[in-house]
Amino acid sequence: MKKLGVNEIREAYLSFFESKGHLRLPSFSLVPKNDPSILLINAGMTPMKAYFRGDEKPPRTRVTTCQKCIRTPDIERVGLTSRHGTFFEMLGNFSFGDYFKAEVIPWAWEFLTKVLEIPADILYVTIYEKDDEAFQIWTEKVGLDPSHIFKMSKADNFWEHGTGPCGPDSEIFVDRGPKYGNETPKEGIQEDKGDRYVEIWNLVFTQFEHKADGTYDPLKQRNIDTGAGLERVATILQGVDNLFEVDTVRAVLDKVCEIAHKKYGDNEQDDISIRVVTDHIRSTTMMIADGITPSNEGRGYVLRRLLRRASRCGRLLNIDELFLTKLAEVVIECSKSAYPELEEHHDFIMATIEAEEKRFDQTVRQGLNLLQETMQAVKKSKKQILPGDVVFKLHDTYGFPVDLTSEIAHENNLEIDRAGFDQAMQIQKERAREATRAKADSSWIKSDLVKELKEMPSSVFTCYEKTSDQAKLLAIIVDENGSKKLVDKLVCEAEPVPAYLIFDTTPFFAENGGQIGDSGRIYNDHAEVVVNNCTKTIRKVYIHDAVLQNGTLQVGETYQLDVDYERRQKIRKNHSATHLLHAALREKFGKQLVQSGSFVGPDYLRFDFNHPQALTNEEIREIEERVNWAVMQDWPVQVEYMSMDEANKSGAIHLFDEKYEDEVRVVTMTDYSVELCGGTHLDHTSQVGFFRIIGESSAAAGIRRIDAVTGPAAYQLTFQEHDQLADLANNLKCPTKDIGSRVNHLQEQIKERDKRINELEHKLLQDNNSNNLKEQVKQIKDVNVLLQEVEVSSVDVLRDLADAYRQQLEPAVVMLFNKNAGKLQLICMLSKSLTERKLNAVTLTKTATSILGGGGGGRADMAQAGAKDATKIEAAIQAVTEKITADLA
Repeated sequence: MKKLGVNEIREAYLSFFESKGHLRLPSFSLVPKNDPSILLINAGMTPMKAYFRGDEKPPRTRVTTCQKCIRTPDIERVGLTSRHGTFFEMLGNFSFGDYFKAEVIPWAWEFLTKVLEIPADILYVTIYEKDDEAFQIWTEKVGLDPSHIFKMSKADNFWEHGTGPCGPDSEIFVDRGPKYGNETPKEGIQEDKGDRYVEIWNLVFTQFEHKADGTYDPLKQRNIDTGAGLERVATILQGVDNLFEVDTVRAVLDKVCEIAHKKYGDNEQDDISIRVVTDHIRSTTMMIADGITPSNEGRGYVLRRLLRRASRCGRLLNIDELFLTKLAEVVIECSKSAYPELEEHHDFIMATIEAEEKRFDQTVRQGLNLLQETMQAVKKSKKQILPGDVVFKLHDTYGFPVDLTSEIAHENNLEIDRAGFDQAMQIQKERAREATRAKADSSWIKSDLVKELKEMPSSVFTCYEKTSDQAKLLAIIVDENGSKKLVDKLVCEAEPVPAYLIFDTTPFFAENGGQIGDSGRIYNDHAEVVVNNCTKTIRKVYIHDAVLQNGTLQVGETYQLDVDYERRQKIRKNHSATHLLHAALREKFGKQLVQSGSFVGPDYLRFDFNHPQALTNEEIREIEERVNWAVMQDWPVQVEYMSMDEANKSGAIHLFDEKYEDEVRVVTMTDYSVELCGGTHLDHTSQVGFFRIIGESSAAAGIRRIDAVTGPAAYQLTFQEHDQLADLANNLKCPTKDIGSRVNHLQEQIKERDKRINELEHKLLQDNNSNNLKEQVKQIKDVNVLLQEVEVSSVDVLRDLADAYRQQLEPAVVMLFNKNAGKLQLICMLSKSLTERKLNAVTLTKTATSILGGGGGGRADMAQAGAKDATKIEAAIQAVTEKITADLA
C-alpha cells in the first residue's frame, strides 16, 4: 500500500471523487448554522442535513468534502488511551438523489485498492443482513470473496435515528495483522471486539422513510452519505499504531516533547499529558480559526476547557512558560494547505490562545489556594476525603481536571469524593441538556407547521429596491392554545389580533446578520395591519410578525406592504457606519481584529470584536475621528454580486461562522471597506451624517464591545455634552476651555488635604494607643496578638495602621475592625515569619466573617474584608483568638 501523508491522502480522496463528477466543497465551519441541537460540527454529514432533508438545494447533486469535526463526550478519556481524540477530519462523498449503491460501492473499492493500493485480501466489509442488493454488488460487481463479507443485524448495520429517513449501511474494515490480536474476522470484525480489525469507511444508503407507525416506506429521493476518518486511513497507510503517530499529529506531539524535554514512550504518566496537549491544541486552533472565543457557556466553554486542560497538562510536564502558541504554529503549518483560514487568522489565533493561557495561569493559582485550604481543613477534622462539591468547583470554576485534584490529594495522603463529584457533574450536564433543548425549541418554527412551511414557495424579496410593494397573502398563522395553526381568514372583532403573515413578495427586511427586521404597515380596503418585525426560514420564506388592527385578512387577497421608511433610514445609517467602524478598528489594531458579533437597529449600533484590553480614551477618539473622516469622504456605497471565490480574491471580509451561498453580496466603500453583507445600506457614506461612540465595554473574555450612534442621535449627544460642560463651567466659575485645569487644581488641593488629614489621624491614633497598646495585646505562645476595634476615616488609614502595629509588635498577628459610614471593615496582617507556622491571614479573616457576615480575600500575610454585623465583633475576636491558639498548638 502507498505510504502517504495526511495532506496527500486528503487530496487524493477529494481529487478521486472530483473525477467522478463531484463538487469539492471546503470544510464547513465548526460552528453549526441553523442547527441549535449541537454546539459543534461532529460528523462529516452534519452540515449537509438541510440538503438531505430537502430544506435547501445543494450546489450540486454530487458533493465531496473533508470536514473538520469536534467531539467532546469522551474528553476525560483523551490522553488515557491512544485512540481517543477530540479533533478529527472526516472524508465524505454525498449523493442527493443522484447515484446509489451500484456506483458508490465500486468507487469505494477502487479508491482503497487502486488509489491507496491497500491489498484486497486484508479488506473486510459488513452489510445489513437483509440487504441482498449490497451483497450482490460486493460479490458480483466488485468481486469480493463472500468470506470477507459479514451480514450483521439491524442494530449493527442499519442507520436510523427515530422516525425519518434511514437505511442500511456497509462498513469497510482493514485487517492490521496478528500483531494486533489473534481473533478471527468473524469474532473481531466489530470494532469494539479487538484492535486488529479497524473500520475506516462507512457507506450509508438512505432509502427508507421510517414512519411513526413503525413501517418503512421507500424514499422518492435516495441518498448516499459516506464517512472515512482521515486519521484512521493515515494510521493504516503509514503503518503506525494510533492517530497520535500519523505525520501531522506526530509533528505537534514532537514539539510538545521538545518544549517539555521529554521523550514520548519513556513514562506512561508523561505520555498521557503529552497526548492531551497534542490533541487539545489541534482542536482549539481549529475552533479559534472558525471564530470561537473562550467564554463560560456553549462552544466558548468547550474551547476554554480544552485550552485550560492542555495548559494544565503542560504544568504536569514541568513546562513553566507560556507554550501553547508555539504548538499552534505547528498545527497551522501542518494544515494550512487544506484550511487556509488557519493562516488567514493566524494573529487572531495566537492572541486568543496567549490571552487565555495567561488568564488560566492566574486562575489556577487561586484554585491551588482553595485546594490547599480545603486539604488543611479536611486534615484538621481528622478526615481523609475531599468533598465532592469542592472537587467539582475546582474542575468547573478553576479548570482543574479531576485527575489532577486526585493526584494532588494523593500526595497529601487524601482521597477525593468521586461519587459526589460525579453527582455534581451529572447535575451540570442535565442543566446543559435542558438549556440545549430549550434553545432548540425556542424557535416557533418548531411546530406542527414544519411540513406546510417547507412546501411554501420562497418569497420574492424586493427590499433592496423598494420600501413599498404589493403582494398576495399566502398564509395566516395564529397561536391557538400554545400551538400554531394555519387559517384562511382572520377577523378583528374587537381587540387587535396577533398573527404571522406570509406573502408571495415582500419589501420587508428579515432580521439577519445582526440587523433587526423592518417594521411598517400592511393594508387594503378590508384590513389594517401593523408589522412589528420580519424573520425568514432557511428556505427564504419571509414571515411578518404582525397585529391585525381592524378589518379582515383573507388568504389570496392582494395587499399594500409599506416599510417604515424613516426607521429603515436610521437602520441604514447605522449599518453603513458599522462597516466603517470595522474598517477603522482593523486599520488601527491590525487585520487580526475580527468581528465577534453585532447589532444594527434604528437607535444605535453595537459592534463586538476581539481585543485583549479596554480601549483608551485616546484610542476611542482616534477611532471616532477616523470613521467621521470616512463619512465626510462621501464615498459611494456600492453593491456587487459575485462568486465566493471572486469575493475572497477581492479581499472581502466575512464572518467566521457565517454560511454563504454560491453567489454572495459584497458591499464596498472604496477599498477602505469591502465586506460580504446582506443588510440594507446607504447610497453614500456622507448620509451617515455624524458618528459618535457612546460606550466601550467588555462583552466577554478577550472580546470588546463598542456602542455608537449616528445622524441626529449623534448630534443630540454632542449638544447634551455641550450643555453639561456649560453647566460645569458655571459651577466651577471658569471659562469652558479652563475646565480641565480647574478640575486638576481642585483634585490636587483635595489630595493634599486628604494627605494632611491622614497624617494627623495616624499621629493621633498612635499617640492615643501607644500608652495602652500593651494592655490590648495578648500573647499566644511567643506571638503578640492584637485584635481591636478602631475608628478611622478610610480603609487606607486602616491598612497603614495595621501595618504600623505589625512592625511594632513583631512577631505579631494584627486584626483591626473599623466602623466607617455605616460599613464594617476589617483587616488582618501578620508577620511573614508566622506564615510558615500554619497561620494564614485569609483563614483568620474568614473565621471572623463567618460570624460577622460578609467576605473578602488576600494572601497569607495580609487579608481584608467587608462585614455586616458590627454587634458581633466581640464574638468574632473570641473566635479568631481560639483559631490562632489552635493553629499554634
